[in-house]
Amino acid sequence: MSCIEDCNAVIENLNGKEFLGRTLRVNFSSKPKPKEPLYPETEHKLFVGNLSWSVTNEILTQAFQEYGTVVGARVLYDGETGRSRGYGFVCYSTQAEMEAAVAALNDVELEGRAMRVSLAQGKRA
Repeated sequence: MSCIEDCNAVIENLNGKEFLGRTLRVNFSSKPKPKEPLYPETEHKLFVGNLSWSVTNEILTQAFQEYGTVVGARVLYDGETGRSRGYGFVCYSTQAEMEAAVAALNDVELEGRAMRVSLAQGKRA
């Protein structure tokens, strides 16, 4: 609706009316809740690719915490199969920690595979 008056008119005219054998309930929607991040994030975020299927969030955190305070680490999984997608993200508290991790861990083996570590890019449109 373009204005509050239109909304009120629709509610007044349709709320409680029957449509295709069902009673309509028309009202204002409640305010949407802000989306909670799936894990703690900062602007100091790394992309970690070529992960072994066995790598978990905990293993990823352990591998990266030697280079600074890991605020959050997450391996992404396929929603249908539950299998790892082979990549994840790690967030640090400072840029210096993030840069140290990239320099030290890119092409380093974790669980049998050489990780590809780089600065995370924004979401693609």
